[in-house]
Amino acid sequence: MNFKPGDKVRFLNTKGGGTVTKIINSFMVAVAIEDGFEIPTLTSELVIIEAPANANDRLFLRQEEKIAPVAPQEPEYTEPERISPIQHKAGSESGFPSGVYLAYVPQDQQWIMTGMLDIFLVNHTGYDILYSFFLKSDSGKFSGIDYGSLPKGSKLALESIIREDINLWASGVVQLLFHQDEGEKVLMPVSVTFHRKGASFYKEGSFKEFGLLGQQKSIIYTICELDRMPSTVEHRLNEKEGIDSLPESARKFNPGSAIDKYSIAPREAEVDLHISALRDKYDNLTPHEILTIQIGTFERLLESAVANNYTKVVFIHGVGNGSLKKAIVDQVREYGGLEFRNASFAKYGNGAIELVLHQNI
Repeated sequence: MNFKPGDKVRFLNTKGGGTVTKIINSFMVAVAIEDGFEIPTLTSELVIIEAPANANDRLFLRQEEKIAPVAPQEPEYTEPERISPIQHKAGSESGFPSGVYLAYVPQDQQWIMTGMLDIFLVNHTGYDILYSFFLKSDSGKFSGIDYGSLPKGSKLALESIIREDINLWASGVVQLLFHQDEGEKVLMPVSVTFHRKGASFYKEGSFKEFGLLGQQKSIIYTICELDRMPSTVEHRLNEKEGIDSLPESARKFNPGSAIDKYSIAPREAEVDLHISALRDKYDNLTPHEILTIQIGTFERLLESAVANNYTKVVFIHGVGNGSLKKAIVDQVREYGGLEFRNASFAKYGNGAIELVLHQNI
């Protein structure tokens, strides 16, 4: 449905409605409600109840509704930006695992806490990929935002957004298909749910420098890593033998069972976040990259524990310089229904934190 400034609309999932005041992008508009506030709203959550009959009707809009007309624009194809050969060396040679990533990059690197954010899909693999990108709204509905192909060793700008819209781009689904002209195996398709707390985009410590993006400070979300991806051959053999079709190394991409690998008792789990427990090869990873991998693992497994009714999870962070523990505590404070405390000193010393999931008790 095409919306225009001046259209009278009604909200599908909540009471009330208002008037479209501006077109934000191809899937979102601003709606002025009765108290004068403008609310960014997905077009999929609106229905037109009255449209101005002609151009003269627009002269009688309330003053706060008057805006300049938006000229229709033809979509333009943007050639994906290539990652430089040095940055695109596979795996540990580049200091970053070969895989596909979602990157949130501040346009003004001197002011990373304010201003516009560029959102990139980064293909740091030796495969060409086909992708579909979906966003999840607060009502639980999914909107298809973009789809297409992305050559190996390249990145594609999905959108540039204002900081206030970050919550609209913090949750969704990415689906991937991998293609290679010739190779030893064919990778299974990927469908990954991503979620990033909006509050983390207002914390300076969340933005790290990554060689993958030319040392730009950014927030990186791991969609998948190639050395943990199952192939079609592995899938068929496992099916034939009647065992889990996903190899153990790839179960983190199965949100429903990821935490089960770490279960130590009914509805309880223990997760070791030392990088040596998460990666076979990590010598060339920078401290920032190691911390990013650890926090990403923590977030995925915590979400899996919540979804699977776990009541207690111990995360072993080690002693070190305390940066991992601090990052975990900062993340936990953004969740509701969680209690955190130091785990048993007799068993873990000062190197572990215990989370109690009260909503599952």
